This record gives sequence, C-alpha cells and structure tokens, in this order.
Amino acid sequence: MEEPPVGEAAPAPGGRPRQRWRARRWHGMLLVLAGVLGGCAGVVLSLADDRAAEAPAAAAAPAPRQVLVAGLAFDGTPEPPPTPTPTPTPPPARLRTAEGVRLWSDGDSTSYFMTVALFAEWSALGGLPVRGADYKISSGLMRPDFFDWPAYLAAEMARYDPDVVVFMVGANDANQVRSAEEYGARVGAVMDLLYRPGRTVVWMGQPNMGRADLAASVPRLNAIFAAEAGARPWVLYLDTWALTSAADGSYAPALPDETGALQVIRVSDGVHFTPAGGRRLALAVIAALFEPGR
Repeated sequence: MEEPPVGEAAPAPGGRPRQRWRARRWHGMLLVLAGVLGGCAGVVLSLADDRAAEAPAAAAAPAPRQVLVAGLAFDGTPEPPPTPTPTPTPPPARLRTAEGVRLWSDGDSTSYFMTVALFAEWSALGGLPVRGADYKISSGLMRPDFFDWPAYLAAEMARYDPDVVVFMVGANDANQVRSAEEYGARVGAVMDLLYRPGRTVVWMGQPNMGRADLAASVPRLNAIFAAEAGARPWVLYLDTWALTSAADGSYAPALPDETGALQVIRVSDGVHFTPAGGRRLALAVIAALFEPGR
C-alpha cells in the first residue's frame, strides 16, 4: 500500500482516500508545470530585451542620401528635353554685280513704270529680267476673288525662279483694311511664299499720296509692310513715302532727279507715277540691292 506524501495528513477514515490523494497530486503537478512555463517565458522576454538593447536604435539610423541623377529633376521627374535653338535664316548677301542675276518685278498699276525702268537699268548692268514688264490693275491682297496674287506668285516663282523679286501693291488695299493683324498675316504669307535660299525680295512701300483718303490710310499699311519685312531676313523693305515726299514731308508732284533736274514724277490723280517717277523708284531698288559703297 502506497504511503501519502510526507507532511500530508492521512485521509479521514470512511472517505475516499485514494481519489483525494490523486487529485491533490495532479494539482501539485499542474502548479509545478505552470511555474516552469512561466519561468521559460520570463527567460525568453529577458533575452529579447537584452538583444533589443544591444542593437542600434532604428531612430538613430542615418536618413537616406539624396542622389541626383543627370537628366532627372530633384524629385525624380524626367526633365523636358531642351528646346533647340532655331538656326536663323541668314539674309541674302547684297549684290556686287547684276551680271547674270535673274530679276522679276510686278504689282498693281502704281508699279508699272517702275518695272519698265528697272528692267532697262538691270539689262544695262548685265542683269537678266526674266520677262516683260506687266501689272495687274486694281489688284491687291484684300480681294483674292478679284485677283489671286498668292496663286499667281507661286506659279511665277515656279516658272522663272528669279534671284531677285520686286513687288509693289497696297494702294487698292489701303481703304479696305480693317484689321492690321489680319492684313499683316496676308502680307507675311506672301513674303514667305516668295522665299527661297539665296533669293532677295524687295517689298516696295506705298508712296506719299496726293489723295487725302490715301494719304491718311497708306502710312498704316507701310508700317505693316515694314514690320513683316523686319521679321524676315530675305525681305528688304523700301520706303517710297520718303522717296516721293518734299523736304517738309508733304506730297510732291515733281522732284529733282539724280542730276538735279526737276522731273514731274506723279500724274494728276495724285496716285500713279510718270515714267520719270517710275525711274526714280527703280534707281532706289538698285541702290538697295547692291552693297554699300559700290
């Protein structure tokens, strides 16, 4: 017969000694097991705390370094490619000689005697007018339904391929222009149409006018011509207003020629030119085309 553990009272007579003793025994074993498990947990937690204390603090870790990569902005956004600098269109060289240079000239009716004289003077210098003198009466850039200068000019350039183009319109447009911006776009489009490498375009301004309505409206057109030509290196703007004005700036029906002889340069309508007036314009074109000091 098994003895009860030391220090433990013997079971009371008449009870159930074996069952009570076994229950107490299991109870004691569970208490011992719980103590062992608790001790192990304490050791594990202690070791974890020790390792955490030995490891460097995460907060003390250095901040990530900023790395700049060529072609990227500081925030990593790709930089846009640099805008290429456009190659400027070089202006055509001023002429040293007219020899063999192909010349084309046309315009409205104010241009006719200029073209006649220009072709004669150009031929005398050894140049090559590409066709006979002509003009388109009552034409301008405002009424392509009446005469389509852009289409005509494109065909003429393709046919003759001149080295120098002289063009004169505006008298028939002056009182029709309502928007300087819109008219400037028309003028600029024609200047662009006439461009080809090596070609010089001479855009003739409108002269001083003996008609009050045109005297008031033409300067606005001349300012547009000058501005559009100034944006295009291949275009020379020729100011005919000053060329046809008296010393005080007023309209002049007669002016001295290159020899000092007084010449009637305008007809009675105060708009069109005489042959002497046309020659005055032609000589100014030639002077503008050649290098200074020739």
